[in-house]
Parts: sequence; C-alpha cells; structure tokens
Amino acid sequence: MLTDKSVKSVSEEYTQAELSRTFMKTILVLAQNPELPNAIRSALESHPYRIIHRPDIDEAEPLLKHGALDVCLLDADQPQVQAMWTIEKLRELGPKLPVLVFTTTRSPEWEETAYLRGVSQILTKPVRGRLLHSFLERLSTPVRNAPSARRLATTGPITPASAALNQEFPRWMESLQKVAALLPHAYSVPSLLQAVLPSLRRSLAVHRIVVFLRQPLALEAGSAIQAEGRRLHSIAALGVSPKVLEHFELSLDNGLGACLGGRVGILRRNSEQLVGNTTAEQEMDVLGVESIVSLMEGEVMLGLIGFSEKINGEMLDQETVEALFFLGEHLAQAIKQIWANERVVRNHGMMADILRELNSACVVVGRDLRILHANKAAQTLFLAPADRQTELTYSDLPQTLCNRVYQVLKTGNAAASFKYRPSENPGRLFQVSIIPFQGKDMLLPVSALLMMEDQTQSEQLKRLEIEAANLRLVRTMADRLAHEIGNALVPVSTHQQLLATRHKDPEFRASLETALASSVKRIARLVNQMVLLAQDRPVAMQRLPIVLLIEEGFREAQRHLPIQTATLKQSNESTSATVFGDHDALKHALAEVFINALQANPAEAKVAIRTYEHTEENGNRTLKIEIMDTGEGFLSETAGQATEAFFTTRSVGLGLGLTVTRKVIENHQGKLEIIPSEGNRGGFVVISLPLEGAP
Repeated sequence: MLTDKSVKSVSEEYTQAELSRTFMKTILVLAQNPELPNAIRSALESHPYRIIHRPDIDEAEPLLKHGALDVCLLDADQPQVQAMWTIEKLRELGPKLPVLVFTTTRSPEWEETAYLRGVSQILTKPVRGRLLHSFLERLSTPVRNAPSARRLATTGPITPASAALNQEFPRWMESLQKVAALLPHAYSVPSLLQAVLPSLRRSLAVHRIVVFLRQPLALEAGSAIQAEGRRLHSIAALGVSPKVLEHFELSLDNGLGACLGGRVGILRRNSEQLVGNTTAEQEMDVLGVESIVSLMEGEVMLGLIGFSEKINGEMLDQETVEALFFLGEHLAQAIKQIWANERVVRNHGMMADILRELNSACVVVGRDLRILHANKAAQTLFLAPADRQTELTYSDLPQTLCNRVYQVLKTGNAAASFKYRPSENPGRLFQVSIIPFQGKDMLLPVSALLMMEDQTQSEQLKRLEIEAANLRLVRTMADRLAHEIGNALVPVSTHQQLLATRHKDPEFRASLETALASSVKRIARLVNQMVLLAQDRPVAMQRLPIVLLIEEGFREAQRHLPIQTATLKQSNESTSATVFGDHDALKHALAEVFINALQANPAEAKVAIRTYEHTEENGNRTLKIEIMDTGEGFLSETAGQATEAFFTTRSVGLGLGLTVTRKVIENHQGKLEIIPSEGNRGGFVVISLPLEGAP
C-alpha cells in the first residue's frame, strides 16, 4: 500500500520525466530508407532532439493521434502523387503539426501545391545541420499539450486525505479498472481471456473462474442455425478440470442460460430464480461456482462468467458481484469487437483468395496510395522476375494507370473501361476497369480495385475470325462472279464460234449485236456493283432534284430489264425537293430497287413512288422515298436478310442488288428499310436521305 511519502516520490519522478519530455523536441522522420534519418541524427547530434524514424504514415499514426510529436520531416523522394497524399494524411492526423519536406529535385508547381497543403518549409538534400536547426528553433510554438500539466490537472494535488482514500479503495477494483482499460486492444478471445482471467482470479482471490460463450457464426447466420446459436460452449476456465468441460455445454432454453437470458444479470447460490430449478442447481454444482454474471452486449447475451467462493471459504459480497457484472459488459463489448474483427479478416481472406485465383490482374489501392492487395497475376505483370518475391508498390504501376487510379480515388467516380497496351510489350492488350470502394456515409472512396483482363488471345482470335470471314466472303464472291460472268459470256462465245462461217448472214449479225449488248450490260452492272461496294464515301457531290433522279433510275432499270408494260407512278408532295450526293451512285442504287420491283411481277410491272419531307426525332429533316410494287413482297423471315450479300430468292442473279443500294444510301447518311408484306400490299421499300442543307 502506498504511503504519503511514496506517493509524493512517484509524483515528483513522473513530473520530472514529463517536463524533460516537454523541453526536448520530438522529431518524426517519415522515410522509406534509413539514409535520411541517419543523416538528420548526425546533423543534430549536438542538439537536444529526440528523433523517431517510421517508414510510412501508417506506422506513425499512433504517435500522430496522441500528440506525441513536435515536428515532422518528410522524405519526398517518391512519386509526387504519393508524397502529396502523405502530406494530406499528416494534415488530417496532426492539423497543427509543422511539416518540413526534404527533396532532391525541386519543381515550382509541386512546391506551390505543397505549401498550399500546409508544408512549413521545403529543404534540398543533402541535410545541412545548421540550417535545419535554425528552422527547428523557429518552430517554437508547442503542438502537443504538456502531459504533466494535463495529468496533474486531472488527478489534482496529492494530499494525506486523498492518499487515505486510495488506501481504502479496494485493490481488486484497481485491478478491474486496469483490465477494463486493456479490453479494447484485444484481437483474440482466447488471448484476451488468458490475459484477463489470471489477473481477475488473483485480485478476487477465488478458486474457480469459468467462461461460456455463444458461437459468433451462429449469431451472424440467424435462423439458419438457430439451435446452435442458443448454445453456450466453454471457452476458458481456471481451477476446473478440462475433462469436466470437454462435453459440457449450457443452453439459453433451460438451466442457467434460461435464468440469465431474461432481465436477470446476476445469479447467486441463494437467488430466488434458482428455487425449484433443478437443472440450474445441478449445473452450478458441476461447475463448482457460487456467483454467475451474464456477458451482455446491449440487449444481447453473448455468454456468462461464473466465480467460485474465495480461497478462504468466504462468498463474494454483493457489491463485488455487481462490479463484476459491469466489467462483464466491457468484456462483452471487447468480445463483440473481436468477433467483428475476425469476420473482417475472414471476409478479407475470402476476397483475397478469390482475387488470387482470378486470371485477371487485380490490385487494390488504398486512399493513401498503398497497395493493399495484389494477386499473382498482377505480380507477374508489373514486376520483373527477379523482384516477384517483394511486395508490389504503387510506383511499380505504369504512369497511365497511376493517373487513372488517382483520379478515381480523388473524385470517387468510377473510370470507364478502356483498352491498355503496355509500352514495353505493345503486342499485349488489356481491358482495364477501375472500381472505387466507398464506405457508408463517406464522400470519397477508401480504396479502388484495378482489374486488368488480358484480351490478347481473344483479340487475336477475333482478328483471325475476321480474316477467315473475309476469306470466305472473297471465295463466295469469286465463285458467284465467275458464274455470273460466265453466263454473260456464253452467247458471245457461241457467236464467236460461228463468226467465221456466218459473218455475212444479216440475221446472224443482228443476233450477234443483241448478244454483245446484253453481255456488256450484265458485265457492266457487275463492275458497277463491285466499284460501289468498295467505296466508303460518295465520289462527286452535287445538287440533285429528286424527281429527275427517280426517273433516271427507272429508265436505267428498264435498260437492264426491258419490260414493255412497266409503268412508274410518282406522288411527290414536294416536286422541288433536292438532295446532295453522288449522281451516278444514287441513280444506280434506285435502279437496283426498281429492277427488284420489276422482277417481282413481270406480267404486271407497276411501280408506285411516294416522296415527302419528314422531320426526325433529333430534329434533322429527311426526304422519304416509298417504293411499292405489285409482287408478293418480302416475308418477315426474309426482310431482314434481303440486304445481305449474295442473298437471293431467285435461281438467277448474284444477290448484290439491294446490298449495293444499302451501301450507297448509308454512304449518303441515309437509311434503307425493307418492310415485310402485310396482306396483298406487295413489296414495300423505304429510302431516307438527308435533304439538301440538313445537318
């Protein structure tokens, strides 16, 4: 027990220690390498400074939060973005802490930003002792309160009366206060109980202590394993044989658990709740305890803790048991926090396992630009083979990705997926996504997930597939063209064989002239189709009256398909409407539609045209050309295929007519629509072209 003299001696020693700490400046040096801290120690060796080295701000956070520092020296020879993040974190943890920055190269723009963020001074390496000491002397305003003054103001002057009060204060209560102070710092329930129970047992001088808890997973899972969640299992015990507790458990539905599960927080051997409760009395006898308190976290009972009588045979008094109940609340809060931490660790481990097994490179970057996780694919991608045993750092990422990640962390907005090719290996292609992880009620994300999916192989397969499709198209086109040109050359070849013997026959010469004209027209049409399919834009642009263009297209169709009964009926709401485009291309496109219309019903080849101006939803003015024939029209199954290359429902022809039309119309920023036939309406095609002067 402390006497007045010993209390005074301890107080004086404590005050002197605190005062010495107050007058000696404590300097925190944040540097990943020890070169800068060693240089500062050598430069300030003759001055009363206490220098603490930490590699990063995470390890220095406890010092910053408790105000144990006078000044911070930061090594800025790292990525400028990371250095700026460190400065922001220092300002957040220590708003009044002076910050001096050491750097090798200086940038006016970066220095301006650093000063605006609260940096006191920027110094250039190497360290100059006199200059540094001068700056440190100027920073004379204390940042942290003197612990001695704060501690003495809290405890008050030590007097004989207060010393006597301390002597009367129960020793076990002091132990409980010390134990309660340690509870928030525990990270394992067994370790926590191993540290708490022996001290508690000695303080109370009891023979036995036993602790029962519910299963944390059962509490989280809810009704899925509700029965398991109502059982209490032995988690720790002192003075009780392990064999007794090996197959022994309690329940919230009967016995001690049922008695404590209601509003009762304390059970004594003589409590009225135990009268007639044979199960509860038997459980107390098996455990050898006389007092039990519940471990309550809010309104949820996590478990219970039982105490035997003292080693001198006396029972614990009521005041002590009540104090133990309130200690049990602190213990329950600590256990609940430990369970929460374990759940976070489990979730983190599960997420790490998932990310590790992914073939895509996954990197989780914290708000302070630290790499929180990088899977094996990311290590392989960003690190050289000799460095893959080391941890991936933010500076190992390419600058392009660093900038994108920084923007996501700074703004909280997810970056749109984009393609990325490494500069050192442009043959590889990645699809990159950056996803922010934003906590509840937080304006900015706490971390960001960088995912890089290797699409090199799929891109190569896609390119090979396109090349194969092009080769198939070329083969089909060559086959169809050879067949069509061969058909056109048959009558010419036949007449050429008879030319030597029948060249003087007038009838033969007339037949030869007809054959040559027909073959030339067919081959010329094929040539025009190939030329127009190869063009990506109109060749010659001019103003074209739509009425005259339609008439020319119809005459061109009649030249290729001479049907004497063919008629064209125009219904033009605007006879002066004009379009701007390539005359030959548009005329050929219309002629292909008319040829298709005339072939639909050669016996009654009537084509009706309706033209009118139309305003689209986006405000653009277009000219609509509706072409109707008297044929059977297009079925809904074939309407979508009508404009595909080499698609035809006839036994003759190449099947490129409407394909060429669609290509020409789209080159003129227009649209070709094949409308399925309904009833006896016949064929129905709609062409849309921008009016002259329209956007």
